[in-house]
Amino acid sequence: MDLFDWIFIISGFIFFSSIIAVFISWTKDKINLVKVIGYLLIALMAPMVIVLINYFTIGKELKFIIYVILIISYLVVELCLDKIFKIDFRSKPSKHVPYIILEYAACFSFVFGALTLDLVMGWIMSFFFWGLLVTLIYYIIDQKKKKQKT
Repeated sequence: MDLFDWIFIISGFIFFSSIIAVFISWTKDKINLVKVIGYLLIALMAPMVIVLINYFTIGKELKFIIYVILIISYLVVELCLDKIFKIDFRSKPSKHVPYIILEYAACFSFVFGALTLDLVMGWIMSFFFWGLLVTLIYYIIDQKKKKQKT
């Protein structure tokens, strides 16, 4: 593995850790922390663009280029919807479902990309993905409890 493969893997760990932290912060009603973590997540665009340029230049397999394009696409959509246009897309399923599909495409891109680069790192990355799913379930359960109280 070269430097850019490591940048891909480290970015994946930061990506999953950030999303996990967002779900936990939402559950604890720490909105300011969610905003800070959101900027960290958006900042991942820079290393991913560098990785994409490198993968194009060295002629990396097409699937890696597609993985990185999916990840960057998700980050751009996240930036546009949450930070630039500030659209409340999470309240309407017609807008939220495509976002979720793109988010999971980015998640799977990190997992499958890491598994292809290095089996051990890929498995560790997949555990981060499962951690994301656990915190998502925790968040959903917490939201249902809050709705029942009101």
